[in-house]
Amino acid sequence: MKKYFISLASFLVVFNAKAIEIGPTGSGLELSGFVDLYFATQKDVETTDVSQVEINLDFEDGPVSVSVDFDLYDSATNGAMLEEAIITYDFGNGFSVTGGKMLSYLGFEAYDPTNMYQYSYAYDVNSGGGQDIYDAYDDGVSVDYGNDMFSLGIFSSVEQDGGYEYALAFTGIENLTVKAIMADWDAYETTTYWASYQMDKLLLAVEVAEKDNTTGDDIEGWLIMGNYAVTDAMGLTIRYSEEEIGTAEYDKFTISPSYVFTDSLSGLIEYSTYSVNAAGTDPGDLAAVEVIFTF
Repeated sequence: MKKYFISLASFLVVFNAKAIEIGPTGSGLELSGFVDLYFATQKDVETTDVSQVEINLDFEDGPVSVSVDFDLYDSATNGAMLEEAIITYDFGNGFSVTGGKMLSYLGFEAYDPTNMYQYSYAYDVNSGGGQDIYDAYDDGVSVDYGNDMFSLGIFSSVEQDGGYEYALAFTGIENLTVKAIMADWDAYETTTYWASYQMDKLLLAVEVAEKDNTTGDDIEGWLIMGNYAVTDAMGLTIRYSEEEIGTAEYDKFTISPSYVFTDSLSGLIEYSTYSVNAAGTDPGDLAAVEVIFTF
């Protein structure tokens, strides 16, 4: 469930392969994680910090698997957080049931920085750099099914004033993924539709997303992104996105070169610029440098 700067699929293989087995040989218990450091400047405000340290514990015993992700932050108000703690039972025929605190189905852009192709989110104006449309995680139960052609999932929250998420993905054409996801909560409804296609060294992606709020402004957005592997170590991401919040409209252009120094150490540079209509406030150009060490 983690990202790569050049190829998401290739990073998944590397990231999972680097997990450290702890306990007796064959115990099924593995340790992995990452450290995320960054420097960012926007509207003459410079920030250098440890964005996140994540520790992942994974256990597998036959059809049962357990995953626990614990985040540590350099912050007096949010020093530690349990990001994910799930138990999954795999029936072996494509069906699985998962319960616990888990990440949302929603969105092309992922929650963790190790899943991103650049530093910032496409839809980030309303939350001051956070994610304006997607949900992050919730406590509940999901039922999932997948085969070579498609996969589907239903998530039910067990929290007060919770709701449901529904996800459908088509994977029947090689290198093509198409997803439609909807979340129905008491305070809002969210839908995202996205597709990605891998053409040799070039990954192309497009998404349309919408969040309809019961109170407050509705938010609509879309993005188009390309990630190209210039060399085995060097990549380049270019993204254009638009976001509409009430009557305010924002266009965002992002360019982000990246480099893989070792199997454990990667880094990127991002420059993003916004254009805003008269109803909105200009967030200011963003420049950032990010370094991630995985283990």
